[in-house]
Amino acid sequence: MAIAQTFSDHGVLSEEVKHIFPQTDWCWIVDPLDGTTNFARGLPLWGISLGLLYQGTPVFGYVHIPPLQQSFHGYWRGNSGLDLPSGAFLNHCPIHTSSENPSPNHFFNLCARSTSVMNQPVPCKIRMLGVATYNLLTVAMGTALAGVEATPKIWDIAAVWAIVQAAGGVWTPLEPEPIFPLQPGKDYSQRSYPTLVTSRSELVSVFLPLVQSIHL
Repeated sequence: MAIAQTFSDHGVLSEEVKHIFPQTDWCWIVDPLDGTTNFARGLPLWGISLGLLYQGTPVFGYVHIPPLQQSFHGYWRGNSGLDLPSGAFLNHCPIHTSSENPSPNHFFNLCARSTSVMNQPVPCKIRMLGVATYNLLTVAMGTALAGVEATPKIWDIAAVWAIVQAAGGVWTPLEPEPIFPLQPGKDYSQRSYPTLVTSRSELVSVFLPLVQSIHL
């Protein structure tokens, strides 16, 4: 693997191969195909993602959506203390979340396991894209005001966690335990991380009551 050859002291966690978080300061989390059903059925919306974690927390994310020729990346220093660049980018151009208010002309993205939200009054149009990374990246790029994923795995969110926050978005876990830092020696193959992403903090109170009804 190119990562192992280039960064010999980095660990790797992958949906396809390695599920145990390693005892290393640096770790790449790789999802070689997000949107498997879309890909298998010929729907041209799927992606490849790589998240780089430092001491268990993402500091860099990269997601490539080949059918759309879109490549996202972003840096999130958080509390890492690292001297990193800042910002989120789409095809190397800066992106930022929307500052607009919800309306019927704005989007709220659901996943396949969050459709119960539609039983309530929703202040935006609903979209369901079938790709966890792209679902949340549309918030980062200002296309959608919010998005929810009910059962994403760690490889679905590691890269976008950095990009979304670098773009100004707010990441709200839908359960009390924090997502990061990941713990060395733990198997992450079955763990899900229900998540709400909003374009800014003021909208958390708008969308959180809707998604709290999701059966997780």
